[in-house]
Parts: sequence; structure tokens; C-alpha cells
Amino acid sequence: LQFLYFIENMKTFLAAAAAAAACGMAFADDRPNIVFLICESTDGRTYREGFAPVPIPAIRKLANEGTQFDTHYANVPVCCPSRASTWSGRMPHKIPHKQAQTGLPVDGVWNNYEGLPPDYDQKIMDVLTDQGYNVKISGKQDWNTGGHSINVRLSAWTMYTQFPYSVNETGGWYDESMCSQEPIIHPTSTEYCHGDWADVNSTTAWIRTQKDATTPFFVYQGMSIVHPPYVTNDYWYNKIDLSQVTLPKWEPLMEMHPCDFEASMLKECTPSDADSPAFYNATRRVGIRAVYYAMIAEFDAMVGAYVDAVEDAGKTDTTVFIVTSDHGDMNMEHQQFYKMVQYDASSRVPLVIKTPFPNDPKKALVTSATSHIDLFPTIMEYAQVPKDKWPTVLDGHSLVGFVNGSKKVDTPQYAVSQFHGDNIAMSWYLITDGEWKYVVFGTGDEVDAQLFNLHEDISETNNVASSNPSLVEMLDKELRTHVDYVNVSKNVAKYNQDSFKGWQQHTPNWKDVIASKSNRWSVPFNANATGSYAAIDQWLGEEPMVKACRRNLSWPSP
Repeated sequence: LQFLYFIENMKTFLAAAAAAAACGMAFADDRPNIVFLICESTDGRTYREGFAPVPIPAIRKLANEGTQFDTHYANVPVCCPSRASTWSGRMPHKIPHKQAQTGLPVDGVWNNYEGLPPDYDQKIMDVLTDQGYNVKISGKQDWNTGGHSINVRLSAWTMYTQFPYSVNETGGWYDESMCSQEPIIHPTSTEYCHGDWADVNSTTAWIRTQKDATTPFFVYQGMSIVHPPYVTNDYWYNKIDLSQVTLPKWEPLMEMHPCDFEASMLKECTPSDADSPAFYNATRRVGIRAVYYAMIAEFDAMVGAYVDAVEDAGKTDTTVFIVTSDHGDMNMEHQQFYKMVQYDASSRVPLVIKTPFPNDPKKALVTSATSHIDLFPTIMEYAQVPKDKWPTVLDGHSLVGFVNGSKKVDTPQYAVSQFHGDNIAMSWYLITDGEWKYVVFGTGDEVDAQLFNLHEDISETNNVASSNPSLVEMLDKELRTHVDYVNVSKNVAKYNQDSFKGWQQHTPNWKDVIASKSNRWSVPFNANATGSYAAIDQWLGEEPMVKACRRNLSWPSP
């Protein structure tokens, strides 16, 4: 029996050793530490050298010593759903759960109210804890269902409610309140501007206590920076060369794609006639973009603090760094701020992986399309977790091959993203191979699709779908292999109605709540409260349906 026990242990050891060898490590018990940092709202293109005047020396050093993924996407570009997808390794339409308040069965993380069930025990950190890693989680987590404000829920559920509005008189129908604000620059010279530093300092202090530890650690911090509002101080703002800050071209409102128009309006980015001069002021817009870049620079300093802590603990030669963002930010492109939309500023995110393995190529640049669902299997592989200990189903693929050079950095493959929540007027889906990006809305029948050549049209201002029908057909067919977008869109339309009705039943004073000044849509709602309530009644009385985005300066149209 002892001999058989020895044989079985040797089999396990050899299998783990083989997995370790694939990662460039000699022994199965020589597992690396992993530092996993996720900030907010960072456009992936800002890590490109020369794209924007953003000083990021710490991140640049990691990229120069490791691998930068240039065509990496959030599978859903908004906070909670993005994290739920990342930490479960599942596409957003494959995360079933029950709604927090109503118990309604929900098929996916459609909006910021939906996420992983609280008892979900197959997250990255759960698996690593089971495998003996010393796990340290800090900062923003936000992956469970039931979070965020009532404003977020109502805005998402009423996506197909056609509320009355007038852009010229009030700025239209909006459920955000920051697009028209001035950027904030505090007159202070301290390096510590944002609240994330408290968690940075406590977590990096913990890393230093691991100097003599023999058990590998997995450290995660979620940062709130670079999330709007756009706020910085003189210390960081003065690092930005304003002469290098460019202004994106804006189309006339009536020439926008209807879903772009309505997204801009919902984000409070279509000002009234009275507010237009201040809103369109170029100096204000340059200031917003500069403050955004300054916030990214401050995040870089946080990354640098982690690099220093690992060095101080003597763990640099045994630590993998993974740095990314939950989603991007439009930062005034296409007359928008915030995330939630299909454009690269919103859905394309940075990713840098630096390993301690000497044979891994340095300063590698991966142009293949990748996405956040690939991070789960990547971390599993670095942590040498046996495959039978992985979750039964993961939708992504490990990125280790790109990092160690066994997979070509330009391997043809696709990334897919989608969203169905607030600040948009229709469900949308994108698929890209890094050169071409195809976007479809709703069931595909309501409004025109979009096709962009990302190599030639980095700002995505030239929709070439109508002149490339065969390419559209091919990409649409490929997209359908990843997500049945017709049925998902219909599912979301029904979910919206069911959720709102369930909320009504749990909220006897719902009419007071929905018109409350605490909601970000209170101004347009109460500008015509009778019409707003009537629009809700009309929507709830209809069969669930996917409705086309509107491009009208007023509604109902004259």
C-alpha cells in the first residue's frame, strides 16, 4: 500500500512538473506569486507608445520586461458585469443567477445590477485558495449581483421605454450628470490624490511581510481610479503636456448613428441650446482629456508601488504581474464620456503581463485579439493548477503561449464584447480580429450595423459596412458562433419588463422613487412627469420588443 501511495504521488508530481515546465518553471512546488491589478476606465490604446501624452514609467518598465497585449477587450465594458465575467471566466450571457431583490431568474450579467451569485465559489481566488495560495484581496471587488444604485437599475430596465424629451430645451433625456462638468484640479502637490492609495499602502505593506514566506501569494487590488468624475491635482496634471492633447472630431448630431446619438444624449452629452457654448468649449474638453491622462499617470505610480514592494520582499524573481482595466472610457470621443458603448475607447482595455521566467521574450507586443475571459485560464496555468481542479467550463483560452513565445503574437483569432444596460438605447455586440471590427445592434434588423477598419480608422469614424457586404456576412456568421445575439436581445427585452414589474411589486411608492431628485434622470423626468409616467405605462402594456435607437431632437417627433 505504501508503494502504491508512492506511485500515485509520483504521478501527481510528474504531471504538475510537466505543467510547470510549460510555464518555464523547474518544479511543481516552485509556483510563482501573482500580483493582479485592475484599475477602472482606461482606454487600452493609452498604453501604446505615442498614442497619448501619458507618462507611465512603471507600466512601461513591466511591458519592456514582459508582454503588452495591444488588442485586448473587456467582454462587457461596465464595472460589475466586467468583473463577474473576468472572475468567472464566462461570457456575460453565460452567467445565470437569481436577481437580488426579486429572485427573478436571470440568464446573464446584462447590466450593473447583475453579477455573480453571492455564493459563487469558482472565482479565480476561490480556486487558488483551494490550491494552497496565500490570497490577499483588497480594494474594489464589485462582481456580485445586487449592487449599484437604483438609478442604474431603472435606467437599464427602461432601455426600450420611449420617454419624452427635447434636446434644444433641456438637453434631451439623460440619466447621467457628469458630461457637462468642468474637470477638477486640486491645488495640491502631493503624490496621493485618489483614495486608492490607502489600499495600495496596506496591501504593499502586507507583501513586504512575505519576505520569508515559502507559500506563494496571489494579490489582487481593484482600483477606483480612473473612473469619472475627472479629478486630479497639480502634481499629476503638471505631468501632462497640454500641447500634445488632441481633440476628437465630433459629427453633427443629426449625422450620428442613431445609437451613438442616443448614447450621447443619455450620458448628458447633448446640451440644450442655452448650455451649448460652455459644453462645446474646446478648452474645457482639452482639460477633461488632460485630467483623464493625469489619472492614468497616478495609477501608474500605484503599479510602481507594487513593483517596489515585491522587490523589497525579495520576490521579483518569482512573481508574475498582470495589469489591466475593467473597461475603458470614451473621454470625449464621439461626443461621449464614460463607458458602455462599442467603440474602442470604451471596450478595448490595456493588458500587460510580466513574468520572472528568463526564457520569456522581452518587450513582446501581441496584436492578436484577446479578452478578459482569457485571464482565468492564464492565471490557472501560471499557478500550475491541475486541469481537473479548474471550473468545468471556461470560455477563454490561456495567454501563456503568447507570453512565453510558443504562440505567434499575430495569431488570427477573435474577441467578442456586448452590453445591455444603462446609458445605451439597444443591446449591442462586437467582434474583432484586431483589424476589422463588426458591430450589430439588437436583433440586427432595427438599425444599421457598423464595420470599422481599426488599422486605418483608429477613431472609428468611417463605417464601411455597406461597401463590404461579404466581410460583414463573414463576421456576422462568426459572431453568431460566440453568441446568439438575436435571442439574447429578445431575452433582455423581456428581462427588462419582468425586472421593472418585479421592482414595482416590491416598491409600493415606486412613482415617488422613480421621480426622486436623487435619480440622475430627475430633471428630464420631471420636466414632463405626466409624459414620463405615460411612457412607462405604454411600454409595460406592450409585448417585450427590441426597439430601434432614436435620432430625434425631440420626442414625440413634431
